[in-house]
Amino acid sequence: MKTQRISVIVKNQPGILAQVSHMFSQFGLNIDTLTVGTYKEANTSRMKISLQSETTVLDKVIKQLNGLMDVIQVNVMRPRPALHGLDNKLSSIFSNRAVAFWLVAYSLCITLLGTNIPSPLLALYRVQWHLSPSMVTLLFAIYAVVVIPTIIISGQLSDQLGRKKLLIPGVFFIIIGSVLFVLSTNFTMLLISRIFQGLSVGMMNGVAVAALTELDEKRNRIKAAFIGSMAVTVGNALGPVLSGFLGEYAPFPMKLAYFIHMFLAIPGFVGLLYMSEKIKRSGAVRIHRPAVPRSILGRFYLSGMTSFIAWSIMSLMLSIIPSYTDQLVGSSNLAVAGAIVALVLSISTISQIVLKKLPLQKLVIIGFVLILLGLVTLVMTLQTKSLIFLLLTTVLIGFGHGPTFAGSLALTNHISPDQSRGDIIASFYVLTYLGVSLPILGLGFVARWVGLNGSILLYAALMAGMILVSIVYWILDRRNERQATFK
Repeated sequence: MKTQRISVIVKNQPGILAQVSHMFSQFGLNIDTLTVGTYKEANTSRMKISLQSETTVLDKVIKQLNGLMDVIQVNVMRPRPALHGLDNKLSSIFSNRAVAFWLVAYSLCITLLGTNIPSPLLALYRVQWHLSPSMVTLLFAIYAVVVIPTIIISGQLSDQLGRKKLLIPGVFFIIIGSVLFVLSTNFTMLLISRIFQGLSVGMMNGVAVAALTELDEKRNRIKAAFIGSMAVTVGNALGPVLSGFLGEYAPFPMKLAYFIHMFLAIPGFVGLLYMSEKIKRSGAVRIHRPAVPRSILGRFYLSGMTSFIAWSIMSLMLSIIPSYTDQLVGSSNLAVAGAIVALVLSISTISQIVLKKLPLQKLVIIGFVLILLGLVTLVMTLQTKSLIFLLLTTVLIGFGHGPTFAGSLALTNHISPDQSRGDIIASFYVLTYLGVSLPILGLGFVARWVGLNGSILLYAALMAGMILVSIVYWILDRRNERQATFK
């Protein structure tokens, strides 16, 4: 008995999977792993089967399989002997649903880690290449502009082709982004690097949450959403810590963090290659305009705009604040800038863990109140130039961001139908990244006329107004949910 791997190309006909499986059971063979994916020809699929069998018995099975009407071709897959054992071991490890679940979460975390490495280094880029405030905000926001169409297309493709086929290039592009950052010598190359990071984030964000939901043993939507949001915030937090510390104290300050990120991303990429996806997708691939069912449209917009506000304010803490700490509080230390970014995102992660058992509406309202207090202390920071007030702002906004983002994502995942989950979560992230990019881009351009401090004051006032309106709608949503429960 030895491990055998065969490839079976079949027509997409009802019952063909059961026929193939039954053929093996007739000969007393047990299938160890089975993956199904679309093949290059229309209306065909390819099954990859791994099992323990003697060669003589397997030959009989193959002969019988070739006799089935809907089987096109059967081939024995013969890997190179040196890699055969490792290949089987990796396939076995990453076919486990629990391992695959945490592999996807890790890959999402590493992706977001890579996109936030540039945050503390923007101060170095600004000095070295004489970047203006509008160029700094453009550099931060360009990947969000790329993310939006990528999210829309990736969400739909993942619903039709499977999650794995989007997750693999997602991790690959974040590695390419880090490589290009290492090679960058001017502002244009930085923009190209951010574009690749945007492609990666667009593929990973919505698709990863949908994959986590399907990989969870109980298909717990709330759990999958919380793990996804925590992976995002942890990755966002670790990136600035890594690059801020290395940028200030290590050799090769503008490159070393990217090398470390590439090293961390490779295991995720390899693991996804060997991860099995047993959900069969078939039919022609069609891209359509994003659509949300009318029955959930109101609650979808509520959750989407909540994430828009939360990440708009967070993007202020990730871009403008670290880049201009010297102007705001008189400190130009990159480790301080990285610590501010890491602190706000670390607290965001902690707050999600501490408050996760609260009802979603109460979770979001508490988060909004804390963000409002953070905006007040931000105004006081501008007036006093106090590092203490800046740290207080960081704590309040971080503690408010966690529940607002986690609650809004959990609500979206909870109300999404299974057949269009990737599409709907992708639409949610479109609103999220509009929040990341548009307000901050506007702030950068307004700063040219009223100054950095004046533009931040106007921005804080606008966000405060939007938060107050949103709190009212979340209270109404809670009331409507209670009434529906009693009925």
